[in-house]
Amino acid sequence: MHPAIISLAVIFALPVLAQGTLTGHVREPSGFGVVGVEIRLEDRAEVSALTDASGAFRVTGLRPGPIRLAARRMGFRPGTVDAVIIDGASVDVLIAVELAPVPLEEVRVTERRQPFDSRLAGFNMRRQMKVGTFITRERIDASSSTSFSDLLGGVPGVHLVSSNAFRNAVRFRGQNCPPLVFIDGFAAGAGEFDVDFIDPASVEGIEIYMSMLTVPAELAAPRGMTSCGVIAVWSRPFRPAPRTKKPMSSTDLQRLVAQRSVFTAAEVDTAAHALPGTFVPIYPDSLWRAGVDGDAVVEFVVDALGRVDPQFIVVVSSPHPAFLESVRDGLVRAKFEPAVRGGRRVRQLVRLPVKFAHPAP
Repeated sequence: MHPAIISLAVIFALPVLAQGTLTGHVREPSGFGVVGVEIRLEDRAEVSALTDASGAFRVTGLRPGPIRLAARRMGFRPGTVDAVIIDGASVDVLIAVELAPVPLEEVRVTERRQPFDSRLAGFNMRRQMKVGTFITRERIDASSSTSFSDLLGGVPGVHLVSSNAFRNAVRFRGQNCPPLVFIDGFAAGAGEFDVDFIDPASVEGIEIYMSMLTVPAELAAPRGMTSCGVIAVWSRPFRPAPRTKKPMSSTDLQRLVAQRSVFTAAEVDTAAHALPGTFVPIYPDSLWRAGVDGDAVVEFVVDALGRVDPQFIVVVSSPHPAFLESVRDGLVRAKFEPAVRGGRRVRQLVRLPVKFAHPAP
């Protein structure tokens, strides 16, 4: 017999080992799945799988025998699990991971949004008194302004000037300092405020008081913070903002960090943090009435101007989509003090836990 034919016969005589499949879930301490976790076999450098939105993963084509899996994700301590692959069988495993220490404290949400008419009662009452200048939703719709600064620029006595941080800083007639900005009744922080992070489409009404003497008691602030006037902004009823861009994935964010176009809290000199009163997620009414509590964890990028682009908001874990939408809406409206690295403002990846809990009776 020809040698080549003998070799071929030997090859075909070798037993073919069946291959197994491994499925599983990665869960955090609250029991919810974690998205974007890299699943690797202990003896392989490449990623074998990534968990989906529910924390599930699937690895196929495994040789029979014992294996060890490692689960890794930024913001979590690594988790491992041992399993035995059986010929032609599917094995299911559970990998537990723990949250690593986070630079931001957990945000606790205990209140739902007040009824719309009640929330704007003060705005409508002061508008009838005609003490300040008022911009209504009807006026915004009739305006051709595409930015908040353009909207204010059409008000007599309001001037737009350039500052070190913003192209359009707001000043009132006779003032050389910025007015104090309120958003839904909460002061957005002292100092310069970038009003262009506010989308005019999300605004129901605006109050403008150019003198401390005309500022109503409801919008008063301590230590002369209203001495340069006040701008009070009232948002429209809750509704998720339309998304015109494809959202990032957890892997995309980690790639930005690896490319050093975005930094983590451990890599900056001063970490990004929300200005007081600007991040106010609202308890979804349906879940409030149903008595549903829950914890959501999100990752997002704060840019060098202290803003959060909806494209860069990624869910890590959430028990219900409505909780996530509330957090997402709150982040888009929020204002952050940006991170500083080497004396300049930089983009930072932030991981934030948010707890939705009914107040104790």
